[in-house]
Amino acid sequence: MRRLPVFLLLDCSESMIGDNHARLEEGLARIVQELRRDPHALETVYLSVIAFAGKARTLVPLVELIEFSSPDLPIGSGTGLGKALTHLMREIDRSVIASSADRKGDWKPLVFLMTDGYPTEDVTAAVRLWNDQYRRKASLVAISIGQDADLATLRQLTDDVLVLEETSNAGLVSVIRWISQSIQAHSRALDTLGTPSVLPSAETAGLKRIDLSKPAASPATVDDRFAIIVGQCQNRRLPYVLKFERVESPIGMESSRLTEMFKDRRYNFSAAYPLRRSYFEMSADDPTSPSSISADLLYGGSSCPHCSNPVGMAFCSCGGTFCISGGGEQTCPWCDTTGFYGAVGDGEADFEIKRTQG
Repeated sequence: MRRLPVFLLLDCSESMIGDNHARLEEGLARIVQELRRDPHALETVYLSVIAFAGKARTLVPLVELIEFSSPDLPIGSGTGLGKALTHLMREIDRSVIASSADRKGDWKPLVFLMTDGYPTEDVTAAVRLWNDQYRRKASLVAISIGQDADLATLRQLTDDVLVLEETSNAGLVSVIRWISQSIQAHSRALDTLGTPSVLPSAETAGLKRIDLSKPAASPATVDDRFAIIVGQCQNRRLPYVLKFERVESPIGMESSRLTEMFKDRRYNFSAAYPLRRSYFEMSADDPTSPSSISADLLYGGSSCPHCSNPVGMAFCSCGGTFCISGGGEQTCPWCDTTGFYGAVGDGEADFEIKRTQG
């Protein structure tokens, strides 16, 4: 039986952290459950999962469905789409069996790319290589989670660019179901007709098909939809993320005095997320962006999501952010320098903070 290789290329950058990341993990398990119920898919589909942020990593090498085990999806800094494509091409070369004079190889691989942001690197070389040597050898479907992905760049990779405008739990469940149905339809058609099927209607899953003619945007050095600060727990020496979401204007503030007071506070605190050490393995070599952000533009904050320290945004002269228990002597877990910190609430928030690429 000829294999149908399926690659899931998943954006695990910091902008995905939270509900989207959790739903993606749940959806991955759901895809496998659905495929295992289909005898055609069970016979032919081999599945691989590649995660990418600042770097790309194979979480599950190409394996038959019966042996597939859903992985935990990591989080990293940056959206290295170029690195993801390069990694995918290497995996295709390594694991997909080509036809020869002696035998028929695997069916044409099917790739589902899911992302929510702009690349934080130059993708020109990777896109060119994909189009020159791999586009005819694989069928790629690109799905933008929300409307903020670089659709023009995705359009350079494939004619199948889809946008999920409704990113609620119901919306992502519909997309996961659509991906499962697409793989099943593909598998059945190859088994009975020897040719791939047309993708099921994307509109029924809340996906909008994109037809773009505008040129791709320049790579972004930072995802400006969010201000993301990476901290390290002073007690457990584990990283965490403080996520702030951009607001265009104050909401619910009718007073002109209050509007004037808060007009520059462009990012509201959203949530704090504990991370594993694998965050650094998935991030660019330096996860911080070339730009910083004024503390005066950040509204709100959090305690440490790893320990009981009430302050999650203390800053060291080395540039690191970490948690503290209060005023007094505190040791930075990034550089092990001990310094004296004033009481919580003292000082003015008029300094620059390192932000990550998002």
